[in-house]
This record gives sequence, C-alpha cells and structure tokens, in this order.
Amino acid sequence: MTPQNNIKSHVKRPHFKNLDALRFLAASSVFIFHFFSDLKSFIPISEDNFLYKSITLFTSKGLLGVNFFFVLSGFLITYLILFEIKHKKSFNIKHFLIRRTLRIWPLYFIIICIGFFIFPLLFSDYETKHHIVNYFFFLANFDEIWYGANDSINFLTSPWSVAVEEQFYLIWGVLLFGLSKLKKLNLNTLIILLLIISFIFRLQNYTELRIIYYHTLSVMPDILIGASLGYSYFKKSEWIERLKKLTKLKIVMIYSFGFILILLKTLLFSNYLIVFERYIIALFFAFILLDQIHFKNSFFKIGEIKLFNHLGKISYGIYMYHLVVLFVLQKLMVLFIQELNLNNYIAIIIYFISGILGTYVLSLISYHSIEKPILTLKKRFN
Repeated sequence: MTPQNNIKSHVKRPHFKNLDALRFLAASSVFIFHFFSDLKSFIPISEDNFLYKSITLFTSKGLLGVNFFFVLSGFLITYLILFEIKHKKSFNIKHFLIRRTLRIWPLYFIIICIGFFIFPLLFSDYETKHHIVNYFFFLANFDEIWYGANDSINFLTSPWSVAVEEQFYLIWGVLLFGLSKLKKLNLNTLIILLLIISFIFRLQNYTELRIIYYHTLSVMPDILIGASLGYSYFKKSEWIERLKKLTKLKIVMIYSFGFILILLKTLLFSNYLIVFERYIIALFFAFILLDQIHFKNSFFKIGEIKLFNHLGKISYGIYMYHLVVLFVLQKLMVLFIQELNLNNYIAIIIYFISGILGTYVLSLISYHSIEKPILTLKKRFN
C-alpha cells in the first residue's frame, strides 16, 4: 500500500462544530413545550389565563425542535454517506445500519420497556392504548396516528420521531447504496421527486392533523431539505459559497424573519396553507445549520457556549427521558399539592426545577453507563 493510499484509508470522518449545541437547543425546546402543555394535568389553569396564554404563545412552538432534528439528520447522514463513498470508493450499507442501530436502539427500547413493562407494575392506574408490536417494528409514528389521540401516556409519544429516523436510515441508505453502484449520484433529482410526492400527500390530507404531523410521507420535507443541504455542501455548490459571504446584517434579518414566521405560524399556515409549513420552516432550519457550520460573518456561534456543547452530547437522552421524568413528577406533584397545600406558583417552580434536574441526571447517567460504552463499538464498523 502506498503512503498516499494509506492516508486515504485513515481519513477521519468530519466533525461539524456547533451541532452539539444546536442539538441541545432542539431537545430543550421540546422539553419546554411539554412542560407547559402538561401543567394542566395537575394544576387548574384556565385557557383564558392571560399569563399562561402569553407564555404558551412562545412555548407552543417548542415542538419544532423535532423538525430541526429531522433537518439535521438528513444533512448529516447524507453528507457522511457521500464522504464514505468518496474516500472508500464504496458504501458499506451493513456497517452504516449497524452504526445507526448502536446509536438509536438502546434508548428507544429502554423507553419501550418502561412504557410497556415497568410502569404498568409500578402504577396501578397506568394504562396505555399504544401497541408494542408497532414500536418494536419502528412504526411508532403510525401507532401515534392510530391510537395516540385516545392515550394519555405522553412519554410513549417521543419515540415516534426516532421511528421516522430509523425508517429514513433504512430507505435512504438503500437508495444511496443503489445510486453508488450505478455511479449516478445526482441526488437532487431524487430529492425533488420525493418532495413532490410528500407535497401531494400533504395536500390530500391537510385536514387530518395527526397524519400531517406524524406520517412519514408528511414529515419527509424536513429530512429531504436537510439531505439536499448535505449534498450541496459536500459538492461545494456555488450557492453555498455565495451564502457564506452574507453580511452580518443580512444574516440577522433572515434570523429575525424566520423567528417571526415561527411565532406566527398558526396564523400563517392555517387551512390548506399548512401544506407549505414544513417546507418553509425546514428551509429556515437549513439556513441556521449552514450559518453555524459554514458562514464567516455569523453574529454568534452557538457552540461558544461550552455548557450547550456538554448538554448537546446528552441531548438524545434529554429528548427521550424528559417525558418519563415529567410523568413521574406529575404524580408526585398531585400528592404534594394535596398533602402540603402548596401554592400553585410554588408547585410550578418545584416541578420545573425538578424536571430539569431529573432529566439532566438521568440523561447523564444513561450517556456514561449505556450510550457511551455502546457507541465505542461503532469504531469496529467505520
């Protein structure tokens, strides 16, 4: 083996700065959404309460953290597959799927065990209408469509997005493997075709909100727009380099426009216009990704906050465990409020601090005792 070939065979997979911090922001936004939406389960809050309405005007947008995760996954997976094809002259789909399995499965199946086996033994009033078979085969998003509306066990909702990502890894991996064998890697044509299919599906189902939010064909725009960004970034497309030189003022203006769009999304994307919502917001999230990893005039790189980088490493745990923690705390808060006659505002503060600390500690323990040891196995399949 020549020195040049030896170097090529040991090329390190790229690491993008600031993505860990962005992961934490996405996970924390989902936490904030669930925290405020679940308050009414143990504290009587009127829908007309001005303070609550004002706060939830912002926190209700927290679920878009899931959309951001989809865009990020589409970008990273596509870029890394193309990187492997370039440097290894092939794509090992078996190793790819094993690496994804080692990352995704442990926490996913821990939540399933908690939801279907452990909590039914711990809580006498625990009952779920979700079907474990659907979760086992990574069809949790379809299970949410079929049974979620009639089920109060909220923490079994979180795995739906993980199921979508697992579906994406399998389908996208197979498609890119096939294209690599055909030596045809013009992904944008395929992406555009799939975006059109998703648009037609969303148009046909725009009145069915659970389908619009959970169905794989409906959420594809997030992943596909992320994939298109990954492809363009890998190819060093001209438009990427032009955007890199945007002035700080223009970047701030785009951020401002994007966040206003998110804040007003319920008004702007009502009725059939909901069909366009995922496309437009995904484009904004793709812009944020590009700004954080590539722009030279960014007004702020989120990774400069070291704490966010730390929390980003355990963000998968934060996303998966936070609803379990909140579920247990809600039951405890009901008892505390009854026994100690707690003021509602004090109860909310205790619930919030306990939720943050409980989620952090559980996620940290999980990362070091479960995720990290398992992730070391990925090196065997690089």
